[in-house]
Amino acid sequence: MERAEEIIAEVYRQITETRSRGVQPEKVIILPALWQLVKDYRQSLGIINGPHPDYLTENSLFGLEIWYGNTPGIRVE
Repeated sequence: MERAEEIIAEVYRQITETRSRGVQPEKVIILPALWQLVKDYRQSLGIINGPHPDYLTENSLFGLEIWYGNTPGIRVE
């Protein structure tokens, strides 16, 4: 995965899959380099005004805390 959009889509897919098994995910484990791509993407979007909560913050994605891992890929747990 080389694009932030692909990373975000993969996290969402894993969240949906985890919830479909009746498990509430708590965190996203991701390589620091991949998370940096997502953070750079967020910064390029600018500030989004409105009453809706942001799905992407400095330390979370879809409300799940970001943890750095050293294994390839992305895991939602």
